[in-house]
Amino acid sequence: MANDKDMQSQPEKDGKSANTRDKLEQSARREALGTGLRRAYQKVLNEPVPDEFSALLSRLSDAGGDNGD
Repeated sequence: MANDKDMQSQPEKDGKSANTRDKLEQSARREALGTGLRRAYQKVLNEPVPDEFSALLSRLSDAGGDNGD
């Protein structure tokens, strides 16, 4: 009787082991997730910076970056 590890390394009908197929599926899911995240964040990057945030950044910049050290 073969153990689970031996069974995973046995090629299936299509010539690929279950482990290889799992890795390919995981890679495809990762790529799809990355594509979706890039698309979502690209929309955010194209939005204008709110005036309040720009004013805050300007005040921080005018402070000279002195952090009290």
